[in-house]
Amino acid sequence: MSRKGFTLIELLVVIAIIAILAAILFPVFAQARESARQTQCTNNQKQIATSVLMYVQDYDETFPMSAYFGRNNAGQLVLVAVYDVLAPYIKNVDIFVCPSYRPGIDWPQRVQAAGSPAPALGTFRYVGYIPNLGLFGENFCPIVNKRTPVTKIAMVESPVNTIMLFDGYLKNQAPLEYYNFLAFARHKEGVVINFVDGHAKWWRWNGIKNIAPREQFPTPATAYNGQPTRVGAGGYYYNWREQPEGLLASEAQLQAVSSTPSGPNGPYNDLHGVPGTGVTDSEDQGC
Repeated sequence: MSRKGFTLIELLVVIAIIAILAAILFPVFAQARESARQTQCTNNQKQIATSVLMYVQDYDETFPMSAYFGRNNAGQLVLVAVYDVLAPYIKNVDIFVCPSYRPGIDWPQRVQAAGSPAPALGTFRYVGYIPNLGLFGENFCPIVNKRTPVTKIAMVESPVNTIMLFDGYLKNQAPLEYYNFLAFARHKEGVVINFVDGHAKWWRWNGIKNIAPREQFPTPATAYNGQPTRVGAGGYYYNWREQPEGLLASEAQLQAVSSTPSGPNGPYNDLHGVPGTGVTDSEDQGC
């Protein structure tokens, strides 16, 4: 009794069909996986927003500082970050890491590479979210002659339009200045952002400027420290430079892009500032 096997042509047809199905289905699976990660990222940011608002209630309705020099348990000078301050309210510092960006920004390494006079406190190591440095003040006095006053929640004119934290990237080997704290569109060309009212939402990169429309929040001529306000193209509080680069959506691209405190376009993207006020970024002033 003879047995008939598959011919070479039949095998090639089957392989071709499998390849076509894989080409169709793999991108679908990848998008579904990224959608799940985006949902988890949004949940992370909602929890972080809740922790910020809990801190605000505990500390006389004042937002925490993004960074300041303090002392650790051994009495050594350290740089304390907003993540250190929020950690007791969260309990699990892994929430600071975006599931689409692991392990994330190595915060102690970045602090050291920036030439900080003191190391990071060390409560955590990796983060994926960047604070709005206009909302969260800073105080480097007396070690460094600059500070940004803390913000009272009553000062926030429109909580629903004011960013707290966002998917971000911190440039390596660069000063810890607002124009090096960049948004990172790692979720299907968009960024997950949380806001002062506690909600979190995905925004497409070129729609960032619509978070605080200039028609609703015209930029004042001067900042609260008396200096000219620093905003990007079009005079929006929150910006993403669309020309000539377009979307840059990798660590290498964000590390290499020109991003400066001033000029016709300013930073490559800028999600810092408090709409309706003279705070359009980290408005440093002396001690």
